[in-house]
Amino acid sequence: MLHLTADAAQVEQRYGLDAPRSLLFSAIRLDSHPLVAPLIAQQGDECFLLLRQQEQGNALSAGVPADQIRFYAPWVTIDPRIIADSPAAESLTSLVADLAADGRVHLAADVVLAHHRVFSDAGTLEVTADDQDPVPVVAYEIDTAAVLARFADWRAEGVQVARRLIEGVEHLGGLADELSAAEDTRFPALTALAHERALDAVLLAATPNYTEVTGHVQPPGTVAVWLPAAERLVVLAPRGTPDLPGAPIGEYPSVGAAVAELSPGTRTGVEEEFVGIGLARELERAGAELVGISTDLGHWRDVRDHEDLAFQVIAARASVFAIEAALAWAEHGIDDGREFTELDIHAVYLDKITEFRTTHDIPFAIEPYFTNLHSSNRMLFPGPPVDFPINQDTTCIQLDAGVRVVADGVTVATSDMARSLPRTEGGKEAYAFFFDVVREGIIGQLRPGVVCEDVHDGTLRYLAPHLDRMREIGMLGTEIDFDTEYRKRNVGHLMGKQESFANELRPGYKHVLQVGSYGAAEIPWRYDNVAIGTEDLWYVGRNRTYVVSKR
Repeated sequence: MLHLTADAAQVEQRYGLDAPRSLLFSAIRLDSHPLVAPLIAQQGDECFLLLRQQEQGNALSAGVPADQIRFYAPWVTIDPRIIADSPAAESLTSLVADLAADGRVHLAADVVLAHHRVFSDAGTLEVTADDQDPVPVVAYEIDTAAVLARFADWRAEGVQVARRLIEGVEHLGGLADELSAAEDTRFPALTALAHERALDAVLLAATPNYTEVTGHVQPPGTVAVWLPAAERLVVLAPRGTPDLPGAPIGEYPSVGAAVAELSPGTRTGVEEEFVGIGLARELERAGAELVGISTDLGHWRDVRDHEDLAFQVIAARASVFAIEAALAWAEHGIDDGREFTELDIHAVYLDKITEFRTTHDIPFAIEPYFTNLHSSNRMLFPGPPVDFPINQDTTCIQLDAGVRVVADGVTVATSDMARSLPRTEGGKEAYAFFFDVVREGIIGQLRPGVVCEDVHDGTLRYLAPHLDRMREIGMLGTEIDFDTEYRKRNVGHLMGKQESFANELRPGYKHVLQVGSYGAAEIPWRYDNVAIGTEDLWYVGRNRTYVVSKR
């Protein structure tokens, strides 16, 4: 029997990997990081670390022996040489099926519900799972009016700050008129979601969703429950949890028991990409019929981003200042003949975030969200910085990063943008062109009524006349069908307190952009000895679309 666990402590102890710090996807997916977390697979004396292939460079840089890793979900690349020596299973399910010699798989309680469902649906695996020990909880009812007032106060201050930041920025003229603190649809929109999915209760365990409904930091083990029929909000916290908002209304032997008693029916929406199979089984034993709504909740956050536009502006302006300043420092250092490391660039980047906040007297915290910073000499894979030398031999540095704006511990906005420092002639020419692609070829398409997947098609049409030139300058080969490969990835996405995986600019995504849509547009280009990232944040306004992260 193959045993799987996602226990982060075991992963760190056995392989030296701290997933949120070492792995890019674990840092980015705030509402679904258990879905992409490393898994330990053990069968008899054999033990492997199961990873998405996108994390290959990070795992190897952290010192995990290659023979102890098994990859899945092939990474999309326009240079097949990058992954030629590292085969990857098409999916986690197919990898697990290959590893399970007798077709039996047993999951620890911490393995995410979504994995249990796809393994069970495969039809070729016999899947069992551990239960989790029940934890007694206290229920607190939260006054939704107080939540709205809390966000309104933050937003009013945010609008003032954002207006200061963009005053005099010519290409953002008119954006100040879009800033408002008056609209807040979080609870009506959540009720509408519940009605659409015929839900009696919505369980919110992932931090971005929990903080969106409570306006407070999420203590360990705490979840929120939205009861749409009565429009009640209840927080369930382990007994003894201090400093919780709301009034206590009862005690229960477990989360499952509490949801069963509080809900008027059995249909319960859960974040199947976040909750473990242990909690899911606890809810089911208590009588709940679980409905997966991770994507629905991502959409719920995405389409309300305009309500937090002021915070998005703060995040975008902080990011472009810090990223461009850090790469300028690196460029000057290389030109002066100095040698330093990726971590030195990262330190400058962090200092510049602090400088931005201090210079502009911003009353909110600005913290790193994720950081993808690497020299192309080290790897073409995305990943956090390590102690790798930067010098005259460096061919390119990519800095793709985001910050989060935090009010009293609650993330109210995030950013996601990229700049690069190419050092080869071909890389420099390509990088200059990619700004045209992002700002004209992608953002130039964005207006009310445009469908996400159509933007991807338009981007490929924009790129097509220029591909021969990319080949001439050594930035693209003839090994692959470019359109076929690039259709496997997005050219941008909406934001929703994180990079959105609910609404992407890629084939198959049918969301229609509206006034107020906010997101990122990007062209990642990794070929030969150059890894370039070019990404800007955009906002669809009433009269035009803005490039919010342009200096």
